[in-house]
Amino acid sequence: MQNLKYLLYQVTKYVVNWLRWLLSLFVKPMKTKDNIFSMSPRLKGIEEQFERAKLFFNEGIESTDKLDKFRRFVATIYFAGAIAEIMLDAAKNKEIKVSKNALKKILIAKLPRCMLVIKLRTHDFHRFGLLERAGMFMGGPVKLTASNGMVQVRYTAQGPVVTKTGNSKFEGQRPLLMCGDKVFDEEQGVYVSLQEVLSDYLTAVPEVIEEFRKLQGKK
Repeated sequence: MQNLKYLLYQVTKYVVNWLRWLLSLFVKPMKTKDNIFSMSPRLKGIEEQFERAKLFFNEGIESTDKLDKFRRFVATIYFAGAIAEIMLDAAKNKEIKVSKNALKKILIAKLPRCMLVIKLRTHDFHRFGLLERAGMFMGGPVKLTASNGMVQVRYTAQGPVVTKTGNSKFEGQRPLLMCGDKVFDEEQGVYVSLQEVLSDYLTAVPEVIEEFRKLQGKK
């Protein structure tokens, strides 16, 4: 009985060692910091957000129902905005070679209407929601402070027009002006559709992902 137990022990030991050797032929252990970093969970997450954005955007393009089309473009905004926000979060945590402010400048330069996309995402999730409303709609908050004079803001077909005198102030926290299903692009001074915003933005994303890869030190 004792000899049988010893024999089983030796056989088991041999099989375990053989399996370990066999496994080592196919799986390389990650022992170094560089190998672990090469997995790049942020990069994988960004690529996944891009795939989701393309999926919803293409569905919006193909939709023949105006409201359904608008809603799918709004859904695309979430994933499109997440691409930039994940990158900025990586810079904030010092995971890449540049600061958050430096990366923000890169994104603004290479991603058309990048800040507008992020603002749209904020307004839909945290404020009044992105809806196609009749006429013009201003999503704030905005603060008007009269001091030794007056301040007023009018919303026109050319965008918001602020008039103030004395030391009066107009302060906005990323306000969003909409006219029907279009949003006002403050940088260019025009109203644009969500389709226009997303088409230009998503076209530029692959180049920006490659730039982010380089900033991570990827080959």
